[in-house]
Amino acid sequence: MLGLKDLIEQAQGVHVKIREVQEQLADRSIIGSAGGDMVKVEANGIQEILSISIEEDLIVAEDKEVLEDLVVAAVNDALQKSREMAAEEINKISGGLRIPGLT
Repeated sequence: MLGLKDLIEQAQGVHVKIREVQEQLADRSIIGSAGGDMVKVEANGIQEILSISIEEDLIVAEDKEVLEDLVVAAVNDALQKSREMAAEEINKISGGLRIPGLT
């Protein structure tokens, strides 16, 4: 049976591992897209948008609202994928234990 000291040490170890994973996630990226890949958004694993790419055909189109909607959809897709990537990595070190604010 684990004592309080053992539990504290384990928690500190998990905390260090989580910090390492968060640093690694900052260096990983994913691509979200919309409109059949006409709008692409690159985000890292800590939900920062790194770049937005828009196909030339959309820029010359006169429908500004469509372009704006596609950018929003691509950003949301990228952020969702980023959250999923982060959750997978945190799950690996937490053994599936749901940690509020991290998963």
